[in-house]
Amino acid sequence: MFSKDQTAGRAVCLEDYGRVKKGAIVPASNELYADVEDWLAEGNTLAEFDGYPEIPMTPEQLQDWRESAVVSRRQGKQQLLADGLLSSVQPTIDAISDDTQRGMVQIFWDDATEFERSSPELNQLGADLGLAAEQIDELFRNASQR
Repeated sequence: MFSKDQTAGRAVCLEDYGRVKKGAIVPASNELYADVEDWLAEGNTLAEFDGYPEIPMTPEQLQDWRESAVVSRRQGKQQLLADGLLSSVQPTIDAISDDTQRGMVQIFWDDATEFERSSPELNQLGADLGLAAEQIDELFRNASQR
């Protein structure tokens, strides 16, 4: 059984199927997406997307997830607001001492249409806000459900 994160365009495996294991997040560009298409061709329908499953990940799976996780700008900003962090973002950017780095993060904040979990600017901003990597992960999981 699969669901699909329409925002990010990825299938989420809810039960083992073929080569795809429960909890896998499969982008359409991945060769395993053919298994998702086979499952759909069998007459199955996608379950309603209800966020990413809470399945313990190996370090490799966590890294893969971090490299593929994307939320829209709206989702990210709404989650920051809900968590009481949105008003801290601009002062945090303004406090970056290196002019080039501050400029890079400012451009990211002003112009990104989506937030990629693997973005160096996002990770710097998160760290400067005092967030650990796991807290940034949780922000992404929550934002993906908005």
